[in-house]
Amino acid sequence: MTIIIINNYTEEKDADRVKKIEEALRREGKDKVVIWHFSEIKSKESPENLEAISLSGSRAHLQNNGVYSEYYDEVNLITKADVPILGICFGHQLIGKAFGANIKSLPKFLYDFQNIKIVEPNEIFKPWKIGDELCVYQSHKDFVEKVPPNFILLAESGSCKVEAMKHKTKPIYGIQAHIERATNEKPDGHQITRNFLKHVVETSAPSPTSQKWLVSLL
Repeated sequence: MTIIIINNYTEEKDADRVKKIEEALRREGKDKVVIWHFSEIKSKESPENLEAISLSGSRAHLQNNGVYSEYYDEVNLITKADVPILGICFGHQLIGKAFGANIKSLPKFLYDFQNIKIVEPNEIFKPWKIGDELCVYQSHKDFVEKVPPNFILLAESGSCKVEAMKHKTKPIYGIQAHIERATNEKPDGHQITRNFLKHVVETSAPSPTSQKWLVSLL
């Protein structure tokens, strides 16, 4: 089974940031991982046995003129693909924007590990409960203002109302934090990745059309 990571960065120098996601997936036993640049989605062929898609961060700002349209093919993928999707940071914001949310900016850039609070029990946050706090790495200025229609708020923080969300009927998840940058000392991000794979990806029924979605949606 294969997982696609969509590289949302525009510069080659940021390739190592995307590699961190690949390393996090391989850490959890996922050996078949491929990386696609967002600008090349339309030219790619869907791999056999596709089981999930992960959307990376980016230095781009979706509220800037013309930026959202550059990610049209990825938005099309997000809204039409029938496999589990996990958006990280910018990927989380792109999911929100694709389904109708506004993207805003904080007064200053956030760096370093910060606590977020669970507001809704969910597969990706096991074994945490409502009110529990976990420590994850933040590196962003933009944020999803509020959950879009048909989404559920999963976690929040003092600086960001929508730290995590999920679609009500589709296996689409977004998390503002860079969970791939977890460490052995602060491993909560690793647990979230593990939960997504174990409780979402591995429990999702294979779709008979999952190998044809790319051709049909683009």
